[in-house]
Order: sequence, then C-alpha cells, then structure tokens
Amino acid sequence: MALSLAVVMAGVFAFVFFVLPRGDDEQAVKVVDNAAVSVTSFARQAPYPVLAPSGLAQDLWKPTSLRVQAPGAVQGDDNDLAVLTIGYVVDRKDHRTFARYEVSNAPDAVQRLLGNRPVTGHRAIEGETWDERRDDDGHLALTRPAGGSTVIIDDGDGSGGASLEDLAALAASVRPVATAAS
Repeated sequence: MALSLAVVMAGVFAFVFFVLPRGDDEQAVKVVDNAAVSVTSFARQAPYPVLAPSGLAQDLWKPTSLRVQAPGAVQGDDNDLAVLTIGYVVDRKDHRTFARYEVSNAPDAVQRLLGNRPVTGHRAIEGETWDERRDDDGHLALTRPAGGSTVIIDDGDGSGGASLEDLAALAASVRPVATAAS
C-alpha cells in the first residue's frame, strides 16, 4: 500500500513539475509582425493620403490586430472604400488597456464605427483639432477629418479601454505614411 501511494505521488509530482505552467499568469502579447509593411502597402493603394501612428514606444504600444480594406475589395456600395484599422494593447507593467486607430474614406466613417456618438468637446493635439466624442458609458473617441478621410481613435468601447492620455498620445503620433520606395 505504501509502495502504491509512492508511485501515485511520484506521478502527481511529475505532472506538476513537467506539465503545469510556471511563472506569472500574464500571457505575452501577440504582436502583428508586419504592421508597418501592411500600412505602407495600404497607403500605396488608398485613394487619399493615409495617416497612421508612427514613433510609438514599442515596449508600450503593441499592435495586436490589423485590418485593411483596399478599394475594390468588396462589392456593392462600399466598393470604393479604403479602411485601415489597427488595434493596440497599451502594455504597462501593472495593467493593459486597449486603443483602436482607424482611417477611412467612408463619408459616414464616424457613424459606422461609433454610432450616434455626439461631439462632446474639442482637443488640440500637435497643432490639430480633434473632436472628442464621449458616450453615456464614458467611452471616449477622438476624431478629425484629414484630406479626404476621417481619422478615428477610440478606447474600443469595452472594459479595459485606454485613458484619454493614451488616446491623445496615439493621436499625437499620427503622421503621413511615406509610400515612395527607399
């Protein structure tokens, strides 16, 4: 009986030692590896001058999703739309938040992404005036027109959304995308 117990306990010990994960419970953020290449490729196809975040601290701002809709990619009324969406995790040691960047030439881009969220204020960031749009739940978005497109930066409308300071930092990083080959 003691021998059987020892064999079972050895199996449990081996399972705990070799199979169960160790370390902290926090999972690594999976980053989109080709974000800059995809953004440049999109900018070459877009019918407007594309603006995108640039120069963000890579250890803090991590692009975790990227969606591109090039002109002609869909049939019907949206055939001429060009939309770039980048989701970021703001990865701080004590917590993570989410921010979303979108640029679109849809005439109703704000309506499509934010619904009927009204302008609740204005904010000057890097010499540009951004409209603040806060909903009833306190979620915030910054929007502005830009050369035939609309730029939208928001907190993702869910729990864990980025702060106003983070959204303003993302807005301050927006620059024209260079499309010329180097």
